[in-house]
This record gives sequence, C-alpha cells and structure tokens, in this order.
Amino acid sequence: MQYKTKIFFTSNVFSDTEIGLNSKISKKYREKIVELWDILKKKAEIKIFDGRFPLESQIHDEIQNFNPDIIGCHLSHELPTDFLENSEVFAVATATMGYNHIGRVSGDKILITHTPGVLFETVADFTIAIILENLRNLVDLHNFVWNGKWTAEEKWDLDQKLCSKIDNKTLGIIGVGQIGQEVIKRLYPWGVKIWYNDIFRNKAMEKEYPGIKFIDNYEEIFTNCDIISLHIPLMEKTKGIVNRDLLKLMKKDAVLVNTARGELINIYDLLELLENREISINLAFDVFGPIEPIEPQILERFKKIKKENPNLRFTFIPHNASADADTRAKMNVMFLQDIIKIIEFKNLDDLKEAHIIPEQKNRINEIDFRIKKYWEKKV
Repeated sequence: MQYKTKIFFTSNVFSDTEIGLNSKISKKYREKIVELWDILKKKAEIKIFDGRFPLESQIHDEIQNFNPDIIGCHLSHELPTDFLENSEVFAVATATMGYNHIGRVSGDKILITHTPGVLFETVADFTIAIILENLRNLVDLHNFVWNGKWTAEEKWDLDQKLCSKIDNKTLGIIGVGQIGQEVIKRLYPWGVKIWYNDIFRNKAMEKEYPGIKFIDNYEEIFTNCDIISLHIPLMEKTKGIVNRDLLKLMKKDAVLVNTARGELINIYDLLELLENREISINLAFDVFGPIEPIEPQILERFKKIKKENPNLRFTFIPHNASADADTRAKMNVMFLQDIIKIIEFKNLDDLKEAHIIPEQKNRINEIDFRIKKYWEKKV
C-alpha cells in the first residue's frame, strides 16, 4: 500500500469551505481553490485546525499527536525551531510572502515554500492609500465629524486643519523589490520627486522613470525626504534598522510609512523620541513590532503622545495591506499548488518547480532535505 502524506493546516481559513466559498473572491479563484482541495483530499491524509488562530501550544500538540509530514500555515502561526526539529515534518508551506515566522532547523533540512510575486500590486496600492490619508489627515477629519465637533461656528475656514498634497513632496523608497517598484510606477506620473535606496542601483528602472534618484545611504534619505516608505525584508541585519539615529534626522512633519515588517523600526526609540519631543513626525503603519497585535502598553503610549501633540497624524492599520480578496485567493492557490507539487515530487530537480524560499533554492543541491526520506517511503 502506497504511503499517504499527512498534512496539517494550522487554520481553517485555507479550506474549500472558508476561502473557497468567500463571496468577495472572484468565481474563477473560488472554483480553482475547490478543485485543488479535491486533488489534495485524494492524495493526502489531512488535518485542519478548527479555527483561525491556534495557540502555540495547540500547534505543538497537533504536531506531536498528528505527526504531519507537511504543515500549511500563514504569518500568524509561529512555528518555533524546537517544534520542527523534533518532528517528522519535511516541508512547511506558508501562504505569505514573508517566512520569518517559521523556525529553521539544523542543516535547514525542512523545505519551505512561500507565495512571492502575488501581493506587490495590492500592497503598493495600500501604501499609497495610507500615505494620502496621512497627508490629508482623513482619519482625524473623519473623527472630527463623527464625534459631532463640526459645528456652525466651524463651517469652513481658509487656514484651519490645513493638509498637504503629494506632488510637491520628496518620497524616499527604502527597498525597490516588486512592491517598491510598483509604488514608484504608480506615483511617478503624479510628478512626485522620488529617491530610492537598495542594495544595488537599478539603472534599468532609472531609465524607465527618468529623474528618480539613487541614494547609496539611508542617512541622506531620512534627512531630505518628506515621506519615507519601507519595503525591505526582515532579517537579522535589518531588524531595528530604523533606529534613534535615523529617526532624529527626519524633517518636522515628515511621514514614516511601514507596510513591510514591524520590527524594521525600533519602536522604543521611536516612542521615546516622540515623547521627549525630539522629533515631530507623522506615522502610517500597517505592521508593528516587536509583536502583533500591537501591545496595549505601546498603544497607550502612542495615544498619550497624540493627546499631547494633536497635530501629529498617526494612521495605524491592523496588518491589512494584502487584504484584497483576489490577492489572498491567488496566494491560497499558489500555496495549495505547491503542497500538491511537494507530494508529487520525486527528486531534487522537481523541487525547483515550487516557490522555495531563495536561500534554499540557491543551495538546493547542498542541503540534505528531509524530503529525501519521504521519497524512500513512497517507493
């Protein structure tokens, strides 16, 4: 009897009865998700967590008791190294572009797939949306009306609650991967002055968008730009990279935008500088560190800062930049397709067809992947 792969999904959000029936998603993607689940159910023994956000202890128990070969997860589901090290898991698929929530075992033997190249358009769109919201102070103005403060005495005035538009600003982009480039593509026709920083200068991009300027250091961008938008991955060397030194360089009333990863910013440096009025900057964040959801004590400090400095604009969104229905559906499709491919793989050459994380794909012939033992089981 042929061995049947065991798969544990850490959330029911991935299922054909959840995202597969979500009316906000286009019919073609709903049908594709159902089709992929039909294939999976025939090929594997499946366990789905009954809920969306399992506790770490519940994930641990499922791994111990169900003993899966493959785990399907997303960003809210932490998989610590020790959970995986002491298991039979040979592959983890995450329905996210980022994968720092997945612990790495010794020798990096557990195959990891992710969903790159799907969300860059919707995240860029969202990034621009919260920049515009912050510049025009829409949240505070909405609350002004909503809370009944718009009275006859304040019908309209030439100099109260003034905002600013984007086309006279200098935008600094930190990181010009797919998302950063998409932000540039969308804002360039608006006449925004754009500076960018990346590991390498992108001369092809500069040719496509004449006038954009490569800056080889963060300090110049933080000193001169009116809007600074982060689009770099979270790694050990980028953790807390936006620190006290860089923050103190920012212009008064500049906007710091983060739709990448919360831990890129040293939140405690930021809070202390704002509390001491050493800086006066506006914030547009979709992500938070050191953990999410934003910790209550951190949120309270921001509220106090805002109360004492009402002209500051804080736009805080609950990690929602990729929450376009079809984008999430496309991520789920890619995620399920990769899991099916992993089940069907027979050799190292096959692995190249999946969306393996770059640091594994670049060393595919060097790593002693656990999946090799799985191939032996199938024979």
